[in-house]
Amino acid sequence: MIKIPLIIDTDPGVDDTAALIMSMAWDGFDIKAFTTVGGNVELKYTAANTKNIAMLCGKDIPVAIGAEGPLYKTLTTASHIHGINGMGTLILEESKVPFMKKSAIDVIYEQAVLCDGELRVLTLGPMTNLAGALLKYPDLAVQIHSVVSMGGSIGVGNVTPAAEFNIYADPDAVKIVFESGIHVTMVGLNVTVPTVVTVADNERIKAIDNKVAHVVGALNDYALSKETPFNDKGAIMHDPLAAAVLMDASIIETKFYPVEVDCRDGLTRGATLVDIYGVTNKKANVHVAVSADNEKFMKLLFDALIKYN
Repeated sequence: MIKIPLIIDTDPGVDDTAALIMSMAWDGFDIKAFTTVGGNVELKYTAANTKNIAMLCGKDIPVAIGAEGPLYKTLTTASHIHGINGMGTLILEESKVPFMKKSAIDVIYEQAVLCDGELRVLTLGPMTNLAGALLKYPDLAVQIHSVVSMGGSIGVGNVTPAAEFNIYADPDAVKIVFESGIHVTMVGLNVTVPTVVTVADNERIKAIDNKVAHVVGALNDYALSKETPFNDKGAIMHDPLAAAVLMDASIIETKFYPVEVDCRDGLTRGATLVDIYGVTNKKANVHVAVSADNEKFMKLLFDALIKYN
């Protein structure tokens, strides 16, 4: 089996944790590194969480430290959703493995070159690291095979009426990536919000007899306890769905659309403006997820967790 070379750029994060766990369980990935960014919570937590999650799963995957905050603004976190340390009320065993000496930006570029155009990048948080790498290394865009990103939406937001959190956190970075010419798949709120683990699903997860599944179950319990307009049917699997797309592309349907990002200050900052009807006459630049198969996703999730038995 030829494995897919992959870097996961992440800011764990309750649902990021499940996405990383799923990814490490899948035999089709050759995960070169995790790169970390400030996003859901501060970088000191997201970086430590990433190492701790890898250790929980028994994986020796290097972790690189990335950007503390967005390119041009100050960081806005979602600690009110994910908890102060990003792990709800959980405290994972602390990994003593050192971080990589190279920065996330340099690791992304180095691996893209080493993988000879085959590297995939999965972004689960703000795109600051990837945009920073594109700014530092102008040839990076032709070195990367493709990017799958959890972020954005068609017409709705979860941090403002117009903007999804990962885009709102650093829209300038997203604009750079979307306009780079890289093959980008946007997995946005319009498909992630309906992708949920129900209370009944989570009882099945907690019944899986391994410590990794127990962690996922506890984090889902925490997510289910947070009363928001978005989780009335279950714990939303934003980032796990994006990870699943790399495991089975048929899990989503995409349309190739022109997408612009609003970087202006104001109510619409961070909005992803998806030109469904072609009214701007601009070239399509982003493959936008328009539907998702929840049944296929749930099978991938359970199959991944069972592998840790």
